[in-house]
Amino acid sequence: IFDWSNKMISYDDPEYAITEEVGAESATELIAYAMNMAADRKQCPAKDIVTTLVAAEDEGNLNSDEFGFFVLMLAVAGNETTRNAITHGMHAFLTHPEQWELYKRERPQTAAEEIVRWATPVNSFQRTATQDTELGGKLIKKGDRVGIFYASANHDPEVFTDPDAFDILRDPNPHLGFGGGGPHYCLGKSLAVLEIDLIFNAIADALPGLTLAGDPSRLRSAWINGVKHLQVEVR
Repeated sequence: IFDWSNKMISYDDPEYAITEEVGAESATELIAYAMNMAADRKQCPAKDIVTTLVAAEDEGNLNSDEFGFFVLMLAVAGNETTRNAITHGMHAFLTHPEQWELYKRERPQTAAEEIVRWATPVNSFQRTATQDTELGGKLIKKGDRVGIFYASANHDPEVFTDPDAFDILRDPNPHLGFGGGGPHYCLGKSLAVLEIDLIFNAIADALPGLTLAGDPSRLRSAWINGVKHLQVEVR
């Protein structure tokens, strides 16, 4: 799943030399894998999320296509975004040592949200207007495509005090890293925050003296704000 996910989001980066066709093939393989899992759980239920999804009812069960695309969404959205937020967060801590010292002392619950705001793992997304509307004084017609640029929103000086500062005590923190609300709100927000909290608590306990050993190598992508490599030294 990790390999399929990487191929689906890395086709713009020459290091991976992956074509869009390979990315599409990876998506097809992941969906087929999900469908096979669904068929297996229908015959042999288990205590896992696959069985829960297969058995879920909301105006009927998920059909095979719906289940396959749902698993694809969970596998990619639940993998790429959180691991890149963690890597950006580690880089932010090591380039803002006062914040790393603060985190190690106090372990504030506000840290994960600031890491997501700072990292903004998704660069952009697109929505299609379902009806005529007006936004920010601009007329948007039904069928128009609207670009969403998350980093712009997450560094808006009208919303955030000192938006370009990495501040793990920032509160409130109305960033849009999880979608902002409504039907597109991130399904895995609670899990992502838990994962970020757990890993940085573990690093602070086991490797408190980490230092940077070089600049991050960034993924070339218009969609994902990814980091391919981040070298650190343990002292």
